[in-house]
Amino acid sequence: MSDFPLQKVTIYHKVKDNEYERYVKDVSLRNASMLNKKNYGFSNEDTAIIRVFDVKGYNKSIHIKNTNSILNFPLNSFLGETWKVKLGDVIVNGITEDEISLNTPITELSKKYGKENVFKVNSINIFIFDDEDIEELNHIKLGCV
Repeated sequence: MSDFPLQKVTIYHKVKDNEYERYVKDVSLRNASMLNKKNYGFSNEDTAIIRVFDVKGYNKSIHIKNTNSILNFPLNSFLGETWKVKLGDVIVNGITEDEISLNTPITELSKKYGKENVFKVNSINIFIFDDEDIEELNHIKLGCV
């Protein structure tokens, strides 16, 4: 999205206890803590609004039944770059290489990167417009605390 200033964030998507997948995405990140939330329709708890414009790879999964087959090309060659996020996942402002090893990733990451740069996903809204002229406005909006 060329009109929005974008920055990189790292999404820690919880797969199961103590296991996280890490995705680095270009996003529009806005501090929402100073907005009058009631007038703008945000949750009273949201402190950050994150817009991810990569909607094509959002929550894509592939299930291959024939385990005897060998794939000679990467799956993302036809899927696009896949990434996932769900309520409760953790987002860090910037690119991080940290592996999460505790049940409290927000505490662990906040100590290293600061509370103002670590967020927990509180809400997910999908904005996909059925209009080719404004396709670049399609995005996933994440409300975070």
